[in-house]
Amino acid sequence: MAGPIVFISRFSVLPGQADAVADLLARAAELIDSAKPATSLFAAYLDGARSEARIVHAFADADAMTTHFAGSDDRARALEGLVELSGFELYGAAPVAAVEQLRREAAVAGGSLVEFPGFLGGFLRAGRSGGP
Repeated sequence: MAGPIVFISRFSVLPGQADAVADLLARAAELIDSAKPATSLFAAYLDGARSEARIVHAFADADAMTTHFAGSDDRARALEGLVELSGFELYGAAPVAAVEQLRREAAVAGGSLVEFPGFLGGFLRAGRSGGP
């Protein structure tokens, strides 16, 4: 059964760079919202110590993930000097090219790629909620 695909990027924030990371990821969210309509979720988080960041991405299907990955090298370069990649978590049956890219990026950074390709059930809601 095909299901949604989620991946989480894990980063260590370099000392003194938390504000710059927050600003950059806020701008990235705006850009991705307007330029990547097939990306169902792009949500960035910073821990309380402001030393770890996570970006959660969700896609309805493999095509949406492939579209999101176009231009991702440029977005990743914008974070250089601000963070160090710790690795990725990948949930769902992602496109082979995306898995290879994540595996390559994790290896270069000395990080890891943890994969959970077997979708057991669930759903991803499309659109924005207008109320309770």
